[in-house]
Amino acid sequence: MSRAIVVFVGIVYVLSIALSLLVGLTGGHQSPAATVAFAAMFVPTLGVVLVRAMKQADLPVDWSRFPVAFLPLALLMIPATLHAAMLSVMASVGPLPWATWLSAEPDGLYHTPDSQGWGVLTPQGLVVRMVFNAVVGIVAVSALALFEEIGWRGWLLPHLMRRMSPRRAIVITAIVWALWHVPFGLSGIHHIEGMSPWRVALLIPFGTVAAGLVIGWLWVRTESIWIVAIAHGALNNWGQYAFKFMEDFTTPEESLVLVAGFVALYCLGAVLLAFSMSSARTMPPNNRLQPTAAGAIMSRRG
Repeated sequence: MSRAIVVFVGIVYVLSIALSLLVGLTGGHQSPAATVAFAAMFVPTLGVVLVRAMKQADLPVDWSRFPVAFLPLALLMIPATLHAAMLSVMASVGPLPWATWLSAEPDGLYHTPDSQGWGVLTPQGLVVRMVFNAVVGIVAVSALALFEEIGWRGWLLPHLMRRMSPRRAIVITAIVWALWHVPFGLSGIHHIEGMSPWRVALLIPFGTVAAGLVIGWLWVRTESIWIVAIAHGALNNWGQYAFKFMEDFTTPEESLVLVAGFVALYCLGAVLLAFSMSSARTMPPNNRLQPTAAGAIMSRRG
């Protein structure tokens, strides 16, 4: 393992622990400092900046790469997998707990709660609001996810691929990324209503590894920081989209529902790594990747 990789991982882990201590010691998810949770997404990029400032390694990102053919996969692959598995499990234990305001009142209108901020809507107005919410949400969350992806898939994964096979590099990157979230779960930065910090700290990394396999596969297939940022944003936003329109689901089956979604992602990731990377190979161990050569490899893979 190169010194640059060790330094990068050390920096981002120390910063994640520091942020978590700040929040955890001042009230957890109810802490006045809880707003710094957004700062966590900038930590991997800061790690890259510091490593580059120490002249440890380059940033192998071709900012111009945006293979549009992979955009539907980035947007839908993870959310569709999660929803198919999780909604199926929820439906097996009872009716889906849709919010009551999703049913029209006798006047034919939808009276949304004040917390939603949508007011009273016609059926067409409700659809427009949902679509607008989905579009704005994916753009905003993907923009934040970009700063994480610069560190994880834009920097760490390519540097690991210079030393090992792409499959192994994807798995290691996913594990490192997942364990980085543990302090956030313990501190309350990542909070799930009705679930203890210990359960969150165990469940979230378990699912993050699975998502990391899929996002890592997207990076190897595209070498596009924009595609993986969108996939990460889709995970964080569209991955739970249906659940934004449900009543609180705090039954004993809640963990089972989450695990079902994560297991489905593991299955998807395993299939992608096993059957859709036959021509992938390690990156050249030089100081800077050659985007044109890498692009030629990717184009041969479709």
